[in-house]
Amino acid sequence: MTYKKNKNEQTKANSSRHEIKPKKEFWKSRQFIFGVIAAVIIVVIVVIAITNPFFAAPASISPDKYYKIADHDLVSNGTTGIYFISWLGCPIGATDSWALYYAMNSTTDIYSHVEYHQAYNQDIYANAAGTAGQPGLLFKGTFNFQYNGKTVTFYPLYMYNQTMTGTVNNGKISESLSSYGLTLINSTFPPAVAKMFTKYASDITYDHHLETTFIITGPHGAYILNSFMYDGGILGTGTWTNSPATNTYSPFSPQSVMAGLSSDSTIISAAHSFETNLTAVQ
Repeated sequence: MTYKKNKNEQTKANSSRHEIKPKKEFWKSRQFIFGVIAAVIIVVIVVIAITNPFFAAPASISPDKYYKIADHDLVSNGTTGIYFISWLGCPIGATDSWALYYAMNSTTDIYSHVEYHQAYNQDIYANAAGTAGQPGLLFKGTFNFQYNGKTVTFYPLYMYNQTMTGTVNNGKISESLSSYGLTLINSTFPPAVAKMFTKYASDITYDHHLETTFIITGPHGAYILNSFMYDGGILGTGTWTNSPATNTYSPFSPQSVMAGLSSDSTIISAAHSFETNLTAVQ
């Protein structure tokens, strides 16, 4: 009996060696697991590269300098936009208007979207001659222009009248000028754009009112600039080239004034700086 038992056990052992073991399911294999891990790593790298979650906007900004304030499109629609705030009599807005006009008009004729205007001649930055306010342009409303083969939209918003004593229509402002300006921005611009103006409200406020400031935003980020686009501050304090000797600019059209300024290296430099940041967000 002992012999048969051992023989049976041996037979069973031999037969078990010939049994086909089931294959391990692929989704449980090392190759599958390592593939999933690699895919997750790639996705994380791509997300970081696109969104850069480690980017932090500056806590504050200073005048006359571009700051990157977002690493993504503030409007989130894939378009490029420029959100410009100023007031009708602002000499800074008048000064900056020439560099903006120079840059935007370089690829698209925007003449119909501007009108000649003089800044408030009693403002602290007014033309030293005192016979006329700072010559500039007012942007008459939202318009598109082409840059780098892409459509860019310019959104101007004037918050106060010529003497900064009321609304653009000379209506009464019952709250502080800065508060009124922020209320107008929030009701006019997209929320994420308005949020940035609010974030830097204390930095773009001078003498209780909001100064000329603009934000450039596009698929690859956003930049803000407060005050002058020019190195050295205001244009028109005796450094103009080919300008009328009388300092009385009212008879001149935007084209004629621009013709006298288009060779000014200061305007050209400011326009090119604007174009560099516009290209960066596209």
